[in-house]
Amino acid sequence: MKPMAAKYLITLMLTLPVALPASAASVSKFLTAEAINWNGKVIDIASQKKYYKARRGKGIWTSNSGLNKNGLALVRALARAGDDGLDPKDYLGGFPNQQSALKGDNLAAAELFLSQAFYRFGRDLFAGRTTPAVSEPDIVISRKKVSRKGLLNTAAKKGPQAVVNQLRPQHQQYARLRALLAKTKKGAKRRQIIVNMERWRWLPSNLGKNHVLVNQAAFTLEVYQKGRKIDKRRVIIGKTYHKTPMFSHKIKYSDFNPTWTVPRSIAGNEILPKLRKDPNYLTKKGYKLHTSWKADAPVMNPNSVDWQSVRSKNFPFRIVQPAGDKNALGRVKFLFPNRFNVYLHDTPSRNLFKNKTRALSHGCIRVEKPLDFATILYGLDGPLSRRKIDAIVASRKTTRVKLRKPVPVHLTYFTVWVSDNGKAVFHKDIYKRDRLVGGILFGRV
Repeated sequence: MKPMAAKYLITLMLTLPVALPASAASVSKFLTAEAINWNGKVIDIASQKKYYKARRGKGIWTSNSGLNKNGLALVRALARAGDDGLDPKDYLGGFPNQQSALKGDNLAAAELFLSQAFYRFGRDLFAGRTTPAVSEPDIVISRKKVSRKGLLNTAAKKGPQAVVNQLRPQHQQYARLRALLAKTKKGAKRRQIIVNMERWRWLPSNLGKNHVLVNQAAFTLEVYQKGRKIDKRRVIIGKTYHKTPMFSHKIKYSDFNPTWTVPRSIAGNEILPKLRKDPNYLTKKGYKLHTSWKADAPVMNPNSVDWQSVRSKNFPFRIVQPAGDKNALGRVKFLFPNRFNVYLHDTPSRNLFKNKTRALSHGCIRVEKPLDFATILYGLDGPLSRRKIDAIVASRKTTRVKLRKPVPVHLTYFTVWVSDNGKAVFHKDIYKRDRLVGGILFGRV
């Protein structure tokens, strides 16, 4: 067998090295392998076989004489990956600097190398380099899918830069962060900008013509109509040990004058100790105690229970706070049913909105001046005027009003935000989520 002068190794099912003769840029001869090792980089052949067999081994990035126009454009695009906070070495590491020397089998290997690099770069740019959940149970964002065949076909027709421009997040904040990154050459702030650019890649490509965006790190809620911000207000989010989750959903309806069913965890951990001290606690507060968590469970007398024998885990009784001025949810809650049972709502503790740091809830999001927000939200949809909202609230009856067209809501976490006047605001990483993502992107620093 020949020495490894061509700097590649065919890896078959048995991982046996096989020498290859020099040839033109066709990759056909490589398509019997599962992978090749070229210039110290493993190129996955298995995922590219079908595509290149359909092309009969013809290259996208190479011709018999070397890199073609597309190939040169791709190398330039990958070399500029840093403009998007990505590392060019992740895509071009191992690719020869002297590209004019690529001939024969090395040229065919370069073709496959570049297709792999292009797919990885496209995926990272479009969907994020990290998996959104990054081991956090309160982040449930599905990673967006990228079609390898679609990327390569479009690049072959329109060139790689056109594809890159389409894959890059089109959100206004992403463009502003990208411009900010260009001016921030090094240090902790640069890393923070990159982490926030990564989070924009996680979000849906289209947030919705009309949508609501909650930025937990800034304690704010914004409403967008036809892509234009029409409202901004303060919110209260979960405490550091009751983090508000991150996900996208749709607000489907609102309950005015809502009742509040105390979550089992709060009932067991916070209310039970008070009941052990004072069995009349629920009566004094106006809460109703039900015999079980079943929907039709009857109301019972709290004094009939031996609270000392009740365990906090799997608290057996349902506690409900009737609608009213003291209700923990206030006058309205906005629902987008989800596995965390979180939602937007009013609060009787309205003085808390004056606090600069507002991580104070059990995970739900309390909205400042929620009836104003309801007016704006239903104004996007049409069925409910402020006059009707005020009448419903005045009735003191629990009333559910559906939105004719559910409004997308995005519970996000951005610690860097660039305002309309170009000023960058760096927020405190209250949930330590920047540290988590940064550890994956940059390693522990």
